[in-house]
Parts: sequence; structure tokens; C-alpha cells
Amino acid sequence: MTPEKPEQFVAAWIVYLTVALVLFFAIVFLATFIIASQQPQAETIANLTAETYMDTVTVLLENANPQRGETLVTRDYECYACHVQGADNIAPNYVGLAERAATARPPLTAAAYIYESIVHPSFHLVEGYPDAMPKNYETRLGERDLGDILAYLLTQ
Repeated sequence: MTPEKPEQFVAAWIVYLTVALVLFFAIVFLATFIIASQQPQAETIANLTAETYMDTVTVLLENANPQRGETLVTRDYECYACHVQGADNIAPNYVGLAERAATARPPLTAAAYIYESIVHPSFHLVEGYPDAMPKNYETRLGERDLGDILAYLLTQ
């Protein structure tokens, strides 16, 4: 469609230019956001110690209820879908998790590793599995739920 008047032609180009600029800035913002979100990961990986996360994990486990944790992972948060029904395809199975977690990411303890896997799932990916874990559990899970889930997973 060709504009009939010069004013329509100029108006069309202004609209095209505006859309192009908005798309450009959206792409720049997205790229900056992605790059910035990767920096804490590298810092956390470089500074691991046996005490990493333990202040938080110890408090979470103090009054944790593993039976309630089982209900949370099977029904409320649907972890069961990937870690049991989709196990060995989508995500590692819970069977033997506590034992594997103890050596999965030295020097982290099993509890610290499981905690990190829930709240920062992209920090360490188990070989052969995609980065499919939801990234919002750090804000989505309350302390009680997180503690109960940790306690349950440590029994597996």
C-alpha cells in the first residue's frame, strides 16, 4: 500500500522507525539482563566452601517435617512430574538422591547441594539433563515448605 500524500508517507516511516527503536532497545535490555543474571552464578561457583548455604539450610531443617515435604513435592509443587514420572529423561530421580547429593558438588554437603539445586537450579546441572527446573522456587517457596522439602529429599 503506497501512501497517497507525503504526510502519510512520513507518518508511516515514523511509525516504522519507532517500532524498530522499541525492538532494538528491548533486545539490548534482554541481552543485558541475561548477561547480568549469569554473573552471580560464576561468583557463587568460585566461592564454594563446606559452609556455603549452611546457615540457611540449618535453620530450614530445624523443625522440618519430611512427611509434609513428600506431600509438597508430589502434589503442591508438582516436582513429582519431572523427578519421578519423567525421571531419567527430564530430571534425576529422587531414589538415591541423598547419597548422590553428598558428592555431587564438593565441598557442598548433601543438604546444601539440594538447597542450591532448588533455589539456584542453573548453578550446577547434572550431566545428561536439561536446564528445565523452574527458576522461581527461591521466591515461590516459603521457608517452612522449603525446609520440609529438603528434609524429605534428604531421606531419599
